[in-house]
Formats: sequence, structure tokens, C-alpha cells
Amino acid sequence: MPRGRLVILCGIPGSGKTTMGKLLVDGIKASIHIQTDAVRAMLGHATFDQSESQLVYDACYGIARSALQAGYLVVLDGTFMRDEYRLEARKRLRNYCARVDVVWIDCTLEAALERNSDRESPVPPEKLQAICAGFQNPKRAIRVDSSLLGPRAAAEQAARLLGLK
Repeated sequence: MPRGRLVILCGIPGSGKTTMGKLLVDGIKASIHIQTDAVRAMLGHATFDQSESQLVYDACYGIARSALQAGYLVVLDGTFMRDEYRLEARKRLRNYCARVDVVWIDCTLEAALERNSDRESPVPPEKLQAICAGFQNPKRAIRVDSSLLGPRAAAEQAARLLGLK
């Protein structure tokens, strides 16, 4: 019987997914925050193209599967810019967990561009703008707006809505 719990964080780069992911697992012993950005950073030079993204997400799914099988709370942090990508994550991992939640961290492009510029390895601004233009708002998700609340307050709101804190 599946034991773990999966929380999928989606949103444009700079929306606050990583801050939220870190805060959601903070203080929870059997938990892991899996970041697509961290896996992408392991590559020699990120291209942000489709084949690279597939490699990154496949690696994250493998880590998530192992953690879910061990009974962990898994917070999977990635753009997941289309419903089909979120559905793929659910399909690939649903047999390994008792519950799946999707949290959409909504954010204005302006706020995301500002936060992105402070990153050690920022997403190229033109790529971030293209992602924002192509991002498909989730049909079924817990929505928090980090541009209104800020990433920390948005994380606190999400944790309450998820029943984690």
C-alpha cells in the first residue's frame, strides 16, 4: 500500500517555488524537497531545451519514486507549465503515494523577473518571459499568490491549506 505523500509545486521561475519547498519540508523528519533547478545545475551548461528538460524531470521522478516508497513527504518543485506535464507527474508517481496535491505559486512577471535577477544562475529573461507567456494555469490546484504575499507568507498559507503545519 502506498505510504508517501506528494506535493507538486508549479509556477514560473522566480515565483517562489524553492522558498516554499524548503519551508514546507522544514521540521518534517521524513521529507524531501526535490528541485528541478538543482538537478539542472548538475549539468555542465543548461540549455533549457526540451530534451534537457525531459532528462531533468525523469531524474526528479526517480528520486521522488524512491522517497515515496520509503514513506516520505515529497515536495516536487518544478515549473510544470502545462496541465499535461502535471498529469504526467501524477501518473508516474500516483502508485507510490497515498495522496497527491498540486500547489500553484502564482506570481506576476515583474516580480519573477526581479527575483530571477538575484539568482546565482538566472533563467535568461527572454526565456522566463516565454515561459510566463506559455504557462497554463492549473485547473485543479491550491493557488497562492507570492507576488501579493511574498514567498514566505505564501508558503505559510500553502502549509496550512495542505495541513502540514
